[in-house]
Amino acid sequence: MRIQCTPMWISGGRFLRVGLIALLLLLSAQAQEPDELLRTAAAALQKEDYPAAAKTLESYLALKPEDTRAEFNLALAYSFLQRKQEAIERYRNVLSREKELPQARLNLGLLLLETGQPAEAVELLQAIVQQQPANHNALYRLAQALALANRNNDAQTAYEQFLSLQPSHVQAHMEVAKLMSASDPAAAAAQYRRVLELDPAIAEARLLLAEILEAQSGQQPDGLQEASDLYRQYLDERPERTDVRITLAKLYARQKKYLEAIEQYEQAKAAGETGIDLAKDLLHAYLQVPEAKVKAQSLAEELLAQDGSDAELWLAAGRLRMEKQEYREAAQRFLRATQLKPDWPQGYTNLASALFLLKNYEGAITALARISEWQQDTAGTYFLRAISLDNLRQRKPALENYQRFLASDEGKNPDQEFQARQRVRIISLELQKGIK
Repeated sequence: MRIQCTPMWISGGRFLRVGLIALLLLLSAQAQEPDELLRTAAAALQKEDYPAAAKTLESYLALKPEDTRAEFNLALAYSFLQRKQEAIERYRNVLSREKELPQARLNLGLLLLETGQPAEAVELLQAIVQQQPANHNALYRLAQALALANRNNDAQTAYEQFLSLQPSHVQAHMEVAKLMSASDPAAAAAQYRRVLELDPAIAEARLLLAEILEAQSGQQPDGLQEASDLYRQYLDERPERTDVRITLAKLYARQKKYLEAIEQYEQAKAAGETGIDLAKDLLHAYLQVPEAKVKAQSLAEELLAQDGSDAELWLAAGRLRMEKQEYREAAQRFLRATQLKPDWPQGYTNLASALFLLKNYEGAITALARISEWQQDTAGTYFLRAISLDNLRQRKPALENYQRFLASDEGKNPDQEFQARQRVRIISLELQKGIK
């Protein structure tokens, strides 16, 4: 067909060609026969040229809007082009004409899942499963839709039905395990173990199984060791996960494996973790290992510079100074601990010990008086008070405290008990002689 067009003039003497070009394209498309358009679209789909397929099918459906197969293919092309809402509308049109078309139902159900409409997807997928109970794909997608619709019991049932047909489907085992983890952690753990049997390379399954075992360790203490092993294996594959490394370190500390805990904490710190809680946990681990005491003192002072409001930190720093026989520095740190936490017997007991070693017996007795006020005396405080009073020649109260120590120690400190008995005997004789 020959097309003749009379040019139109606009200002400046230029031809108005835009309308002409559009008209030519329209007439060219209309010139194609519907069957030729279908063949062109099929070839484009075969080559996965979805933009061309969609454009051709749109032209065809403008001529043949009743062609269900063509509209299905257009919906499919839209799906591949991520034009999801348009694909949904086309699939709905298809199903309005052919309600029992399983593939259209399945594809629409998947699109509804992807666009956050699981409730409607469930209806479509259930209809397919009722018609085709062995349709693995529909059953799997139904389980996913039910889970997204928060119908967890129904979802679990659907997953179990699917896995009875496809027992080696790793992703389904993973998904049902996640679904079970809150309500039935033991069953979830079994699913994760199955995943690792099928594919040991799935690191996420190892991590999630470890988390369950850790959470259940109160009922199953042996689970801590297995959880630690799983976390370690996970970190071999994902060394950048410092959060998991810190979890592993804490798990080792719970098992009193302090060297292993230190290794993990130090690696996390080297990777850039600077949180004060991590540093405090590392300090606690250092304090349990004699050969790490130098590191402990350095870290304790570093922490005090960052956070001077933690009484327990001041106490720990003081004890480290005591071990180095730096009693004055220790006493300063214990005093700060009691100032921050004035109702803490432990702070005053340690302060009294440091003051005694500095031969500040009056100060030691004053600190121990707070312990007596709270009725928190122990064999240790009785003995410390007794020898402090003894050094001040306060024989009668010293004798009373030696006797209280002997009554409460129950053989736990034989050397101190021997010393106390000797002093009781001597002080008693001195008091009998009138020596005050």
